[in-house]
Amino acid sequence: MIKKRVFIVDEHLSSRQNGVGTYMQCLLDCMKGLDVEVNFLSFNSEEKDFSFYEREGCTYYCFPICNGGRMLESGELCWPILRMYVPDNKYNVFFVNHSPCVAFLKSLRKVYKRSRIVFTIHDQGWTAPLMGDRNRLREVISKSYPCKKRYETELFCKRYFKQERQMYNIADDVICLSENTKNLLLDIYKVSAEKIHLIPNGYPETCQCLFTTRQQLRKELGIEQNERVLLFVGRTVKAKGIDDLLIAFENLWKQDDRLRLVIAGEVFRLNNFAKLTPYSASHITYTGLIPKEQLQKWYQVSDIGILPSYSEQCSYTGMEMMANGLLIVPTDGNGLTDMFHPDYNALVAPIEQNLSENLEQILCFALSLEDDKRTSICHNAKELLRMRYSLSGMREKYRKLLNNESIYSAI
Repeated sequence: MIKKRVFIVDEHLSSRQNGVGTYMQCLLDCMKGLDVEVNFLSFNSEEKDFSFYEREGCTYYCFPICNGGRMLESGELCWPILRMYVPDNKYNVFFVNHSPCVAFLKSLRKVYKRSRIVFTIHDQGWTAPLMGDRNRLREVISKSYPCKKRYETELFCKRYFKQERQMYNIADDVICLSENTKNLLLDIYKVSAEKIHLIPNGYPETCQCLFTTRQQLRKELGIEQNERVLLFVGRTVKAKGIDDLLIAFENLWKQDDRLRLVIAGEVFRLNNFAKLTPYSASHITYTGLIPKEQLQKWYQVSDIGILPSYSEQCSYTGMEMMANGLLIVPTDGNGLTDMFHPDYNALVAPIEQNLSENLEQILCFALSLEDDKRTSICHNAKELLRMRYSLSGMREKYRKLLNNESIYSAI
């Protein structure tokens, strides 16, 4: 029997800095555990010329930076180059993960007519502009708007929505990471059920603990013995809830000056953040982008992990917090309700009414939570991670997808 030939499309520059990069590594690990030929297509790579090589059972095809790094506009140039080395046939399966990519998919389909194209949704264009409000999305796509500046958000979402529908139409299969997105694909995007595959991210089943003790790490990182550490990991943009979190922390710190908030990730709008926290600013640590090894230290010294996002697909940050035994405070935003359940594996802050006030209230409750209740919630989170978000479970779902077996079911 001829093996399937899997081609994983990656954009090298961005994947080094976001959750898609983590997903790529997990996807690569999944494929290496299956009976398939694995190929990795690295666009905007550090190579000066197009090249390919084999390493650890995988063939890497490296495309240098071209067209100003605009990878998704370079399909008509890059796919014919690959076609010189990789023939088109029905055993090829291309996994595309970047959006919006209508032209990129069209050019791929043009060159590889017989090959299978799988598109994975890591985010959608409406989630950040509409702050994860699904009802607002329904309203926006059902109305017409004049081309005026005050409607630029609505016009952007409508254009992006149209592109997304085209992308899902071109692809043979569409992978979503959460039940919320699966329902959106069916109800709003009108994608046929047969195309949809619900495959949540998998988390590597390895121990993340460092040999250094928590007390030693706190000393190394400059954390006072009596400080209680709240940890945020991610991009500091409004849709991630960073503004609401800072407002909540300012009020919490006024009540308890032993608190420290750690913001791990690239920092935007620092002057604006300073205005939100005039009194607690000296108790907020901005790490910037840091290596995984350094981030792991912050996970181990923290008391509470916070996910104040308005929308997530399937958060690797959430999984890392679960794996490290943190008490987690997420929101009930789009996608997060699939991962976190109030008082079972997290303490959930509602978005409705006023998120900053709700965060303040839930964090205050979390800080005073009884030890046995805290232990129970953290234990449940670890168990859910093991049962629902294992790398082996992710691998099995990809095996079924590649073998055209049905995986269209709730997890």
